[in-house]
Parts: sequence; C-alpha cells; structure tokens
Amino acid sequence: MSEEFEIRPIGWVRRSGRDASPEEVCEIELLPEFEEGLEGIERQSEIIVLFLFDRSKGYELKLRPRNDPENPLMGVFATRSPRRPNAIGLDQVELLGRKGNVLTVRGLTAFDGTPVIDIKPVKRWDGKDIKCK
Repeated sequence: MSEEFEIRPIGWVRRSGRDASPEEVCEIELLPEFEEGLEGIERQSEIIVLFLFDRSKGYELKLRPRNDPENPLMGVFATRSPRRPNAIGLDQVELLGRKGNVLTVRGLTAFDGTPVIDIKPVKRWDGKDIKCK
C-alpha cells in the first residue's frame, strides 16, 4: 500500500539563538489563518508540538544515539534521531503564554525557522488524563 500524504506547516519556530536548547524560551508563530484554532490552549500548562526535521536528509534504520561510538547500535524507532523515514519531531513543552497567533514555550528542541505541523494538548479538554498501559 503506497499512499502519499500532504502535510503543510501551520507555523514556524522563532528563537533568537542558533542553538536549539530545551532550556531556552522560544516562540511558535502560527499562520494567522490558524489563530482561531488556539482558542482555549491557555488552559494547558504543557502542549505537544509536532515539527518537521526539515534540515535532515535521508535516514538510517540502525544508528548509534547521538552519533556516539560508545552508544550501542539501535533501531531508529528506539531513538529520537532526526534521520527517520518520515522526518517528524515531537516535543512535550511548557506553555508559558499566548499572544494572538504566537505561543511562548520552553522545552522545544527545534531550530529557528523549523516548520511546525501540529500542536496538541497533553491532557484532554476535560482535564482527565488518558491512561495507557
């Protein structure tokens, strides 16, 4: 089964430094057409951000995490490597605030200019945790 899907950015990561330190506060600027979709997000203290590893080329099915020869060889799906068959990244981040179509967050590991493809709450809208085994 071979299907193609189109995924388009809803916004971009904006950060002052070239580094992608998770300790650094940065912004997610959504396209104005998606601002309405942020209504109620302020109720969340944490959100999940999905983004594209747009600077990563190709993939490896087995690799050493952090490209460190001291680390054991592992399957890509057991790592957070950006070199994946579908170059999608995911971070759970602290939501610090919202001003219009811009979210201020801490904990995002994406670089400045990285395309954001989705944002999800960590908890359901009713505040109940989803239990998984």
